[in-house]
Amino acid sequence: MNPITVVSLSLLLCAAGAALLRRKVRPAVESACQGLLVRLRPHLPARVRRLARGCRHRADPAVVRSALVTAVAAAIAWAAAGTLHLPGPATAAVSATLSVQMSSHASVREGAQRLIGTLAGIGVTVAVWHTFGLTPWSVAAITGCGLAAGRLLRLGDSSVTVPLTSLGILVAGGTVTETFVWQRIAATALGIVVGAILSPLVGGMTPLERARRELARLSTEISGLLGRLGAGVRQGYDREQAAQWLARSRELSDDLEDARAAVDDLVRQARWSLTTPVTRVTPLHETLRALEHGVHQVNSVARSMFDATATPHSPVVPEQIGEVLSAAAEAFAAHATLVADPLADTSRETANLEYLLQTLRKARRQTLHKVRTEIDDTGVLVLTGSIITDIDRMAGSLERSAPALTVGVREPGPSIPAVSEVLPAVRLIWEKAKISR
Repeated sequence: MNPITVVSLSLLLCAAGAALLRRKVRPAVESACQGLLVRLRPHLPARVRRLARGCRHRADPAVVRSALVTAVAAAIAWAAAGTLHLPGPATAAVSATLSVQMSSHASVREGAQRLIGTLAGIGVTVAVWHTFGLTPWSVAAITGCGLAAGRLLRLGDSSVTVPLTSLGILVAGGTVTETFVWQRIAATALGIVVGAILSPLVGGMTPLERARRELARLSTEISGLLGRLGAGVRQGYDREQAAQWLARSRELSDDLEDARAAVDDLVRQARWSLTTPVTRVTPLHETLRALEHGVHQVNSVARSMFDATATPHSPVVPEQIGEVLSAAAEAFAAHATLVADPLADTSRETANLEYLLQTLRKARRQTLHKVRTEIDDTGVLVLTGSIITDIDRMAGSLERSAPALTVGVREPGPSIPAVSEVLPAVRLIWEKAKISR
């Protein structure tokens, strides 16, 4: 059989196997393993349980999964290059190793940049080598020109591929022939294809699922911190606790960056995807902006509570604020549930969120009334107004009514229509054609 046919069929089989593993086999295996552990855990010796618990805490499942997928991708790329009789199977293995990303779209994007870098590196080597020969000065010129070419081509982190390819050619020696160029390109492209096929197994979820998970996790973290702030105000807190809460509120910026990266990857993927319409991405982008404002507001509240304990003679946060903070925490928890599960009853979850926001506003009005009637200290009133303003902004962000959410919004760029968008139009045209007949 033709080697190209063998490799093509093998890669198609790998793609089908990867899709089956991600969608069917992996959830079933995880469920079976959890059930088995529940049954075996009571019968295991305490020492074995402690050892298993320690291994689970020390080993990052994402790192282990990424290592396994990358190793398999390198092996498959090497075997495919050998089947195609390419002289540089190591190039295909290296390309596959570097191409394994969190999603197929990210893998193809990074791989395309690397392929362009390979072509640029070959071009720089041919130009400099044939002009100046092989000298220390020409090696320096090849490296410098390669980096400059990578920057000019806007390859990002893949800019280093240009000088690496150039120096790799010098290590290989010999002359750069047309056959050598095409073999190098073919090996690199083969590695990119293998990496793109196996990349979905790294994250175990689609870009859309990953974006939802990160947004829900961020909303949950905000809810948890607001709950701790509310409990602290009601029960009393000291400077050390306030410092911990303030530090945690600042760490939310890292969670926000993870969510932003997931949504940005989804936006880039949706522009070229045939299955993910851009209309499904827009609500998640709006959710990201709302949570971004929520992170800033909860940081402001934590800062106000810390200053109240750290600054001498500063006003004390009234305990009535605790009820409002707890209500805001419940609203963010409901928002996390709404974002996390796309198959949930959206109308019911949305109604629950609206009810909790109404409860939050009711608690806000009652708290303001109590503080104004029970407290005479102007400093406490000003501090209460500042915290209440932050909570009002949180509520406005969650219900998408805050005017600040519309500032700086960019319309999505041109994209390929998804199948779900094209089929209704095709069906309508077909029905009109049948009627006209």
